Amino acid sequence: MNNGMIFEVIPSTKTASESYTKKVLDRIADALNDMGNIDMLNIPEIVEENHFGLPYYRNTDNREFGAMLREICNKAIMVNTVAVHHSSKGSFEQWLDESINNYKIKNFVFVGQKINSFKYPGPSIVEANLIAKNKNANFGNIFIPDRVNEAYRLISKTASGCNFFTSQVLFEPENVIRVIKEYSMKCAESGIKPSKFFLSFSPLSNLEDITFIKWLGTEISEKTEQRLKAAQDIGNESVKIIIEALNKIYDSLDMVKIPLGLNIEYISLHNLELSKNLANKICDSGLLIS
Repeated sequence: MNNGMIFEVIPSTKTASESYTKKVLDRIADALNDMGNIDMLNIPEIVEENHFGLPYYRNTDNREFGAMLREICNKAIMVNTVAVHHSSKGSFEQWLDESINNYKIKNFVFVGQKINSFKYPGPSIVEANLIAKNKNANFGNIFIPDRVNEAYRLISKTASGCNFFTSQVLFEPENVIRVIKEYSMKCAESGIKPSKFFLSFSPLSNLEDITFIKWLGTEISEKTEQRLKAAQDIGNESVKIIIEALNKIYDSLDMVKIPLGLNIEYISLHNLELSKNLANKICDSGLLIS
């Protein structure tokens, strides 16, 4: 996957009418038409989990939504799935076969378990990777910079065939820089070819966005949060913070031979225009995308 920038698109809810879903698709398509720098769409699997570890899918199947968007926009799509939520390894493999053969999807992101103490029915990330590797699929996993022993986790995923990583939404650059440097050194020591990193960024436009992104688990410092809350325009300020973080990451990793790309998100549809502006500003500013 040589893409420098991908754009993450949220599927509509299952209860949305056909006409509303079409309006959402058209709105996304219009935004994408104003971004000549996007050539792949990342479609997450929106899932909630109860205290028994059972999934609840409130949104449209991301493969179906992605297929509709692909037809309108003529762009490649990538879909996410929480591997452990499948009812078995066989069920996961069947889902993968359907995605490849019926939906003509070639790119995937496999997401791991949310609660470490639970025994989930589906395959672990490494098991899912090995299944997909045997099918010659192009797939990635998730990068969480502030997670303990993250560099070791990334190495094991790379060794099992992971071609790239997409990060959680980022605001703080320090852990990103530290973990990628550690990962680079471990790859060199082990003789493993490093995978590509797609760093995820999403602008915020109001106080509810800040609360929501913290609930999602995004690392956001007290200093950054207060800076956003004190700003006259939270949206513009969040874009400034993202550009600053991105510059610091690129500067600090300039000598590290790890391919980097970007995954631009919008968290909620009311931020779609803001995310489009962020993507265009990144390209207009000449920031390196490899």
